[in-house]
Amino acid sequence: MGSPQPTETRSWVIIAIPDPGICAKWTDAIQKKFAVHVVADRAALEWSMANLKPAVLVLDLSFPKLGRGGAVSTLHQLSPATKTIILSKAPDEKEGVFMLKSGAKGYCKNDIDPVLIKKVVAMVPKGEIWVERKLIRHLIQEMASLTRRAPKESATGTNHLDHLTPREREIVHQVAGGASNKEIANRLNVTEATIKAHLTAVFRKLGLSDRLHLALFVNNRQ
Repeated sequence: MGSPQPTETRSWVIIAIPDPGICAKWTDAIQKKFAVHVVADRAALEWSMANLKPAVLVLDLSFPKLGRGGAVSTLHQLSPATKTIILSKAPDEKEGVFMLKSGAKGYCKNDIDPVLIKKVVAMVPKGEIWVERKLIRHLIQEMASLTRRAPKESATGTNHLDHLTPREREIVHQVAGGASNKEIANRLNVTEATIKAHLTAVFRKLGLSDRLHLALFVNNRQ
């Protein structure tokens, strides 16, 4: 296996996908911003993770000898700072939640458009999470379920919400529990537009971009 040449100005992105046609398209889309290294087997993948310490790993679940279940966590041990984007032939909520809980930062269909994968690869190193819209609520509900089984938040862990209003904190905790805007509006006897306005203010105060990141922010501190 030839060693890829070092790069001084661009971070590495490893592409581990069995389809050479897709690899070529994605390499063309990504290589202007990142140094791209394509791997063809599990041994090459593990070597690249351990030695290149890539910013991003794009990993298809159909990759040879992957072992699906523990793949993300195992590869993460080789390069803890690497952000992993998981690709699936037929994405579904259960698999997506499992992959995100295992440490993946993105989960999408394996024929995603090259323009879109370029956007995803650029986002995840900045702390963003990329999932299909239909998966977001299932992920939040799963996280809320785990939180209910964990110890309650201590008094010292509430400071991050202290600068929100009481109504904003109430809405935040309902979002973290998996409730939709419509459900929250019905519970509080207000309009959905009011809930959206409160959430816009919350996102601005906490420096967050959407309800998934808000749920992660709250549940990770419980």
